[in-house]
Amino acid sequence: MTENDLPEQLRIRREKRESLLGRGVSPYPVSVPRTATLKEIRARFKDLDIDKSSGVTESVTGRIIFKRDTGKLCFATLREGDGTELQAMFSLDKVGEAQLENWKTDIDLGDIVSVTGEVITSKRGELSILANTYHLAAKALRPLPNEHNPLSEETRVRQRYVDLIVRPEARDTARIRPK
Repeated sequence: MTENDLPEQLRIRREKRESLLGRGVSPYPVSVPRTATLKEIRARFKDLDIDKSSGVTESVTGRIIFKRDTGKLCFATLREGDGTELQAMFSLDKVGEAQLENWKTDIDLGDIVSVTGEVITSKRGELSILANTYHLAAKALRPLPNEHNPLSEETRVRQRYVDLIVRPEARDTARIRPK
């Protein structure tokens, strides 16, 4: 199968990976900054008031499961392997124009990123990381399944890793079973 025979989404993601490599950015670096897990951030800052800054800078990693790119402010929801989620916010004045544009063009759902920034709560009360910088930890070459179209039973069995990413019940079962 040639590159042109691939489905559009797979081809686009491969092109993005090649673009990263062409700019000297590794799509799969050996390590990325991480000072705390998403669960630790949620536990430590659970009582932070709405629309407040903690004054604490942390680096977290997670898989992007939701991404909304607007003009000068972008949002992403990061998820760790245990299912803990945290919102990351990217504003033009914090990350700069070049990095914000790279975020919009290079990063897709399913990618794993490291985000460094201040822990805050948004105007809606959502605990978030207001990014100063981000690093790509792993470029996803295949898109995540759409949450509105559940995985077929065959896909869930044959592609267990996808099932573990998208279904909390599968993660819980895998975590509880060894105990």
